[in-house]
Amino acid sequence: MLIRRVFAVLLALAILVVVVGFFLPRVSVVQRSLVIDQPAENIFRVLQDFRHFPQWSPWFERVPEAGFRLEGPSGGVGSTVVWSDEGGSGDGRLWITSVTPPRRVELRMELGETETAGFFLIEPAASGGERVTWGLRVEAASFDLVGRYMSLLLPGLVGPEYARGLERLASYLERHEGVPPVPAGEASDA
Repeated sequence: MLIRRVFAVLLALAILVVVVGFFLPRVSVVQRSLVIDQPAENIFRVLQDFRHFPQWSPWFERVPEAGFRLEGPSGGVGSTVVWSDEGGSGDGRLWITSVTPPRRVELRMELGETETAGFFLIEPAASGGERVTWGLRVEAASFDLVGRYMSLLLPGLVGPEYARGLERLASYLERHEGVPPVPAGEASDA
Protein backbone atom coordinates (compact mmCIF):
# COMPACT_ATOMS: atom_id res chain seq x y z
CA MET A 1 0.00 0.00 0.00
CA LEU A 2 2.82 2.42 0.90
CA ILE A 3 4.66 1.57 -2.33
CA ARG A 4 1.55 2.46 -4.35
CA ARG A 5 1.24 5.82 -2.61
CA VAL A 6 4.89 6.63 -3.16
CA PHE A 7 4.59 5.59 -6.81
CA ALA A 8 1.42 7.72 -7.24
CA VAL A 9 3.13 10.76 -5.69
CA LEU A 10 6.23 10.31 -7.89
CA LEU A 11 4.08 9.87 -10.99
CA ALA A 12 2.08 12.99 -10.14
CA LEU A 13 5.31 14.97 -9.62
CA ALA A 14 6.71 13.72 -12.94
CA ILE A 15 3.52 14.72 -14.76
CA LEU A 16 3.56 18.11 -13.04
CA VAL A 17 7.20 18.71 -14.11
CA VAL A 18 6.35 17.84 -17.72
CA VAL A 19 3.19 19.96 -17.80
CA VAL A 20 4.90 22.97 -16.20
CA GLY A 21 7.84 22.51 -18.61
CA PHE A 22 5.55 22.97 -21.61
CA PHE A 23 4.31 26.27 -20.17
CA LEU A 24 7.83 27.64 -19.75
CA PRO A 25 8.93 29.96 -22.55
CA ARG A 26 10.92 28.44 -25.43
CA VAL A 27 12.92 31.65 -25.88
CA SER A 28 15.03 33.14 -23.13
CA VAL A 29 16.83 36.48 -23.39
CA VAL A 30 19.50 37.62 -20.96
CA GLN A 31 20.92 41.09 -21.30
CA ARG A 32 22.91 43.57 -19.27
CA SER A 33 23.46 47.27 -20.01
CA LEU A 34 25.90 49.95 -18.94
CA VAL A 35 26.19 53.61 -19.89
CA ILE A 36 29.68 54.29 -21.22
CA ASP A 37 30.90 57.87 -21.65
CA GLN A 38 32.47 57.33 -25.07
CA PRO A 39 31.36 58.06 -28.65
CA ALA A 40 29.35 55.25 -30.26
CA GLU A 41 31.96 54.94 -33.02
CA ASN A 42 34.73 54.16 -30.51
CA ILE A 43 32.64 51.58 -28.68
CA PHE A 44 31.55 49.97 -31.93
CA ARG A 45 35.12 49.82 -33.24
CA VAL A 46 36.24 47.88 -30.17
CA LEU A 47 33.21 45.55 -30.05
CA GLN A 48 33.41 44.52 -33.71
CA ASP A 49 37.20 43.91 -33.63
CA PHE A 50 38.00 40.71 -31.72
CA ARG A 51 41.65 41.73 -31.34
CA HIS A 52 40.35 43.90 -28.47
CA PHE A 53 38.36 41.03 -26.91
CA PRO A 54 41.15 39.76 -24.61
CA GLN A 55 41.43 43.23 -23.04
CA TRP A 56 37.85 43.43 -21.80
CA SER A 57 36.23 39.98 -22.00
CA PRO A 58 35.27 38.52 -18.62
CA TRP A 59 36.26 35.06 -19.89
CA PHE A 60 39.84 35.97 -20.81
CA GLU A 61 40.21 37.34 -17.29
CA ARG A 62 38.61 34.34 -15.57
CA VAL A 63 40.01 31.47 -17.67
CA PRO A 64 43.25 32.66 -19.32
CA GLU A 65 44.39 29.06 -19.91
CA ALA A 66 41.40 28.27 -22.16
CA GLY A 67 43.51 28.54 -25.32
CA PHE A 68 41.64 31.44 -26.90
CA ARG A 69 42.60 32.21 -30.50
CA LEU A 70 41.31 34.41 -33.30
CA GLU A 71 40.27 33.08 -36.71
CA GLY A 72 39.13 34.81 -39.87
CA PRO A 73 39.24 38.58 -40.27
CA SER A 74 40.22 40.60 -37.22
CA GLY A 75 36.93 42.47 -37.21
CA GLY A 76 33.51 42.58 -38.77
CA VAL A 77 31.50 39.72 -40.22
CA GLY A 78 33.33 36.40 -39.93
CA SER A 79 35.66 37.49 -37.13
CA THR A 80 35.82 34.52 -34.73
CA VAL A 81 37.14 33.69 -31.26
CA VAL A 82 37.73 29.97 -30.63
CA TRP A 83 38.61 28.34 -27.29
CA SER A 84 39.14 25.01 -25.58
CA ASP A 85 38.52 24.82 -21.84
CA GLU A 86 38.92 21.17 -20.89
CA GLY A 87 38.31 21.79 -17.20
CA GLY A 88 35.31 24.08 -17.60
CA SER A 89 32.89 24.98 -20.34
CA GLY A 90 34.53 22.85 -23.05
CA ASP A 91 35.19 23.84 -26.63
CA GLY A 92 33.44 26.79 -28.15
CA ARG A 93 33.50 29.60 -30.62
CA LEU A 94 31.99 33.05 -30.92
CA TRP A 95 31.69 34.81 -34.27
CA ILE A 96 30.25 37.99 -35.74
CA THR A 97 27.38 37.43 -38.17
CA SER A 98 26.28 41.01 -38.87
CA VAL A 99 27.30 44.58 -38.12
CA THR A 100 25.32 47.82 -38.34
CA PRO A 101 27.82 50.64 -37.73
CA PRO A 102 27.97 52.21 -35.23
CA ARG A 103 25.02 50.70 -33.39
CA ARG A 104 24.81 46.89 -33.50
CA VAL A 105 26.95 43.75 -33.67
CA GLU A 106 25.17 40.38 -34.08
CA LEU A 107 26.90 37.25 -32.78
CA ARG A 108 26.54 33.46 -32.77
CA MET A 109 28.11 31.22 -30.15
CA GLU A 110 28.66 27.49 -30.11
CA LEU A 111 29.31 25.91 -26.76
CA GLY A 112 29.53 22.16 -27.15
CA GLU A 113 26.44 21.19 -29.12
CA THR A 114 24.47 24.29 -28.12
CA GLU A 115 24.24 27.30 -30.41
CA THR A 116 22.93 30.67 -29.27
CA ALA A 117 22.49 34.16 -30.70
CA GLY A 118 24.01 37.22 -29.10
CA PHE A 119 24.32 40.92 -29.73
CA PHE A 120 25.84 44.22 -28.70
CA LEU A 121 23.54 47.23 -29.00
CA ILE A 122 24.81 50.81 -28.67
CA GLU A 123 22.14 53.48 -28.09
CA PRO A 124 22.28 57.10 -26.95
CA ALA A 125 21.62 57.31 -23.20
CA ALA A 126 19.23 59.95 -21.88
CA SER A 127 21.85 61.05 -19.34
CA GLY A 128 24.59 61.37 -21.98
CA GLY A 129 27.05 58.81 -23.23
CA GLU A 130 26.00 55.58 -24.86
CA ARG A 131 23.99 52.71 -23.37
CA VAL A 132 25.78 49.50 -24.36
CA THR A 133 23.71 46.32 -24.06
CA TRP A 134 25.22 42.86 -24.28
CA GLY A 135 22.55 40.22 -24.85
CA LEU A 136 22.07 36.51 -25.37
CA ARG A 137 19.06 34.78 -26.91
CA VAL A 138 18.54 31.05 -26.41
CA GLU A 139 15.74 29.13 -28.11
CA ALA A 140 14.80 25.64 -26.90
CA ALA A 141 13.27 23.12 -29.29
CA SER A 142 9.53 22.53 -28.94
CA PHE A 143 9.92 19.36 -26.87
CA ASP A 144 13.18 20.31 -25.11
CA LEU A 145 11.91 20.52 -21.55
CA VAL A 146 15.43 20.33 -20.09
CA GLY A 147 16.40 23.35 -22.21
CA ARG A 148 13.36 25.25 -21.02
CA TYR A 149 14.19 24.56 -17.37
CA MET A 150 17.87 25.39 -17.96
CA SER A 151 16.89 28.76 -19.42
CA LEU A 152 15.55 29.67 -15.97
CA LEU A 153 19.17 29.53 -14.73
CA LEU A 154 20.67 31.67 -17.50
CA PRO A 155 20.17 35.11 -15.91
CA GLY A 156 22.09 33.99 -12.83
CA LEU A 157 24.82 32.26 -14.83
CA VAL A 158 25.35 34.64 -17.75
CA GLY A 159 24.10 37.97 -16.39
CA PRO A 160 26.96 38.60 -13.95
CA GLU A 161 29.53 37.69 -16.63
CA TYR A 162 28.00 40.15 -19.10
CA ALA A 163 27.83 42.90 -16.45
CA ARG A 164 31.51 42.32 -15.59
CA GLY A 165 32.44 42.37 -19.29
CA LEU A 166 30.71 45.71 -19.82
CA GLU A 167 32.50 47.18 -16.79
CA ARG A 168 35.82 45.94 -18.19
CA LEU A 169 34.92 47.38 -21.62
CA ALA A 170 34.23 50.81 -20.08
CA SER A 171 37.51 50.68 -18.16
CA TYR A 172 39.43 49.61 -21.27
CA LEU A 173 38.02 52.51 -23.28
CA GLU A 174 38.59 55.02 -20.45
CA ARG A 175 42.26 54.03 -20.14
CA HIS A 176 42.75 55.24 -23.70
CA GLU A 177 41.21 58.70 -23.08
CA GLY A 178 38.53 58.57 -25.74
CA VAL A 179 40.78 57.38 -28.55
CA PRO A 180 39.93 53.88 -29.74
CA PRO A 181 42.88 51.74 -28.70
CA VAL A 182 45.04 50.25 -31.40
CA PRO A 183 44.93 46.45 -31.10
CA ALA A 184 48.14 44.48 -30.88
CA GLY A 185 49.72 43.92 -34.28
CA GLU A 186 48.25 47.05 -35.93
CA ALA A 187 50.29 50.17 -36.63
CA SER A 188 49.03 53.42 -35.09
CA ASP A 189 47.90 56.24 -37.38
CA ALA A 190 49.12 58.83 -34.87
